[in-house]
Amino acid sequence: MKFNQILRILILLNSVFLTAQININELERKDGVWSKIGDKKSYSGEFVETFENGNLQGKGILKNGTLNGERISYYENGKVKFQRFYKNGIPDGKSFENYEDGTLKQNGFFKEGKEEGEWKFYYPNGKIHAILNFSNGIQQGDYFEYNEDETLKAQYFFRYGKAGYSDELTKLSEKALNLSRKFENEEAIKLYDQAIKLNPTVAQLYFNRGVTKSNSFDFEAAIKDYDKAIEINPNYMEAYGNRGNAKINILTSKGNIDLTKEQTKNACEDFRKSASLGDTTIATEDNLYLYCREK
Repeated sequence: MKFNQILRILILLNSVFLTAQININELERKDGVWSKIGDKKSYSGEFVETFENGNLQGKGILKNGTLNGERISYYENGKVKFQRFYKNGIPDGKSFENYEDGTLKQNGFFKEGKEEGEWKFYYPNGKIHAILNFSNGIQQGDYFEYNEDETLKAQYFFRYGKAGYSDELTKLSEKALNLSRKFENEEAIKLYDQAIKLNPTVAQLYFNRGVTKSNSFDFEAAIKDYDKAIEINPNYMEAYGNRGNAKINILTSKGNIDLTKEQTKNACEDFRKSASLGDTTIATEDNLYLYCREK
């Protein structure tokens, strides 16, 4: 007898739960509050959305006419599109979004409707695309962007939504630059090494280290740094000009003064590239005239 009573109660509760679920098409939103069409009272309970073919498009929970709790949306193929949690109508809690095949696209956390903490973005192959940090909805702190082969593409430090570099990196770079200006090249290079270790994606650090190595007559090492600067920034005008100079200096420092066209070929390519990017300095014009036989 007791079992039958419990069973009736469970059936009754289940029927109440089912009747509380409603299709979103039967609701209307006024002043941000959902209610049944034609009903002045706000709606509380589960709701569903469907595609034209009747398949589930989404579901969620309304409390007093606003989203509360889990909200899920689906693609037409049945894969989850996104999942988000709400409190009093605004996102609050963990959140994720998928690609159409169900692979994770991004995930993070909302606090009172604003992004908070670490967010990650992914390529369709599942590899990390970018890692961002937020505070009260504003991008703040470290930012890392990766290529699909997982190599680091870009690294910044955000302050109130503006991209820059960390204080430690800035101090190292400034100190190294001041040392190089005083021709304390060995110490300057050590500091550039530290700065590059902190952030290996800054083209100017490689360029500055290359200049310092050139000043120490280590032209081959300087060329490698200019190569890296150009790899990061293919339009780095000054890096092309300096690399051309370093190529010439490797030859002339060994006593070769009367250089052949074949010997200066690579250097001239750099001078021309620098000029094509807008370099109008006398040094580049002179190099084009002296070593490339161009006006």
